[in-house]
Amino acid sequence: METIWPKVFVGETYCRFLSATNHFAESLVTCARTLSFDPWNGLAHFLVGLGQMHLGRFEDALATFRLADRYDTPPVSRWTWLVGVGWAYLVLGDAESAVPWLQRSIAITPATGRTHMLLAAAYQQLGRTDEARAAMQQGLKLRPGTTALTVAPPMKNASPAFKESSDQQIQFMTAAGLPER
Repeated sequence: METIWPKVFVGETYCRFLSATNHFAESLVTCARTLSFDPWNGLAHFLVGLGQMHLGRFEDALATFRLADRYDTPPVSRWTWLVGVGWAYLVLGDAESAVPWLQRSIAITPATGRTHMLLAAAYQQLGRTDEARAAMQQGLKLRPGTTALTVAPPMKNASPAFKESSDQQIQFMTAAGLPER
């Protein structure tokens, strides 16, 4: 009897590699194949959502991240798609919905820094400037040296819609205290 786990491991690893090297369209195909063997694979769902984000398919990404959240995955692994849901809500213009997802992500993994910066952008959009500044200060404490020039993920192969949404979020982050340089 053949086991599927080597296929899942290899597929998940290659999916992660393609995502990390900004080959998002290829990553979607590889991750989908991985999910055909293991439909509850939270990491593969996260990477699909990440690819969808970079390709400007924000509503698809939101649905993918939310799907991953429905599975009974150990809490320590959940923070990635929780931040994904929050990020997707932000780029879709719904900062109010983003806040609880980002807070849930921070509750699981409070030392990422990037999530605090996204939370700062959400608070800034909502006019909650004191909370935005506090979240940004925490993010900068965790990721010292981060600036508006270095906070965004690499843009190679990213869609114009993703680039535009990233620029908008960075503007909110800068208003909350992220240094420009």
